[in-house]
Amino acid sequence: MLPDFPRIKERLLRLAFIGYRRRINADGLIGQIAAMPYFEGEQFASGDVEWHIEESPAEVKAISYEIQRSAIIDRGPAALVESLENAAQIHLKELHELLFRKHSEATERVGNAVDALGRPFSADLYLEMLEKIQIDFDASGRPDTSGVRLVMHPDVAERVIPLMQQWENDEDFQRRYRDLMLRKRDEWRDRESNRKLVD
Repeated sequence: MLPDFPRIKERLLRLAFIGYRRRINADGLIGQIAAMPYFEGEQFASGDVEWHIEESPAEVKAISYEIQRSAIIDRGPAALVESLENAAQIHLKELHELLFRKHSEATERVGNAVDALGRPFSADLYLEMLEKIQIDFDASGRPDTSGVRLVMHPDVAERVIPLMQQWENDEDFQRRYRDLMLRKRDEWRDRESNRKLVD
């Protein structure tokens, strides 16, 4: 009979799973989203600032992965780590697709989606996007854009980032941006003054 090492195997699996979770959490997009485990129930209910409650069923995301016996014999635990890394990549792709689908549904529902209608990315389009979102301000009246994220394909980013850097020196763009932020600050003040305090 061949020897078995259940404790060692259990520890290796636990370490591999920790590495898997770290890989998911290190993603620049998914890693920014707070996660909360739930242990019972079959659906979620979430609400927005307009008190629109949306219920959605839990979606099962199962990632299959396999490890060839020969790979384990040849490379040992490294084969398990490599297999889980591949599974994490597949999992991330599915999470991105789910996130973008849910995001599109939500923005369409509340009416703050911007359709470029085939137009190239421009200062006008960027300001139109900022116009649609709610921006908060700090105590000094500066916009708090820490929660604002531009998510784009790397090929698109290669074209867009240099454009945005040019806008930093464009006086007309800067003036329009300041005017927009002044309007957004007034909206923020109105929201803050109408906010109900709860004991």
